[in-house]
Order: sequence, then structure tokens, then C-alpha cells
Amino acid sequence: MRIDGITPLLQSMLADTRTRDGFALPAALASAAATTAEAPPSTPLPVVPTSATSVQMMVALAAVDPVSERRRKIAVEADRGLTLLERLRDDLAHGAAPPERVQELATWVEAFVVPDDAAVTPEFAKVARDLEVRVRVELAKLDLNA
Repeated sequence: MRIDGITPLLQSMLADTRTRDGFALPAALASAAATTAEAPPSTPLPVVPTSATSVQMMVALAAVDPVSERRRKIAVEADRGLTLLERLRDDLAHGAAPPERVQELATWVEAFVVPDDAAVTPEFAKVARDLEVRVRVELAKLDLNA
């Protein structure tokens, strides 16, 4: 099957997967990727905007590392909890926290699961546990069971 419009970056990613997973590119595409990587053209190639086909999108999705994507999602969720905790601190410094903020933090801590898989480092897991404990302490100070 032939796929048109593959960018050099995607070609290099495919070349990397070829050696790792036993995936083999067609000889013409592999030689084109090698030629592009070995000798940069003297004049820049024109960039032609093309719409991504479903096959190209599938190839791009296959190139995404699932562990790094999981790590990114966990970090985003932990950052959300930290942001909520900081907002609660600011609200308490100015008087009292609005009930919506407290409820949002309680909902976050109930849904947050401290990761213990290969997607995160032990240091990150410790920070995530510390964050969860800190949120639970702050909620306990406000007489909420979390």
C-alpha cells in the first residue's frame, strides 16, 4: 500500500519503528528517507499543505508512545489537584473558601489514584501521594470527609 504526503519527520519515526518492532518500510520509501536524512537539499522543499488521510492519522497514532502519553495524563491530573489546592489556600487567606471550590477539591481527591505502574518514576509517585495527603488534610480541617 502506498501512502502519499508523509513528512520527513514521520518517515524518520517510521524508520525507528522498523528496527524496534520488525516493521519494514517499502524499499522506495526507506531509500527516500535515507536519502533525505543523508544529504539535505540545497534549496528548501516547498511545504504543501495536505489534509491528513485516515491512514496517515493511524500511522501517527501508532507512533505515539503509550507510556509517555499515560505519564503526561497523570501529570496533568496531579497539576490540576495542585492548582485546586493553591486556589483553596488563596481563598482561605482572604477569609473563607467558597463551597464550590471545596467540593471541587473533594471530587478531585476521590477520583485521583496514586499511580504505581511503570508509567511513573518512584519520585513522581511519592510527590503524588504527598499531594493527595495534603489535600485530604486541608479537607479534614474544613470538616469534610475525603
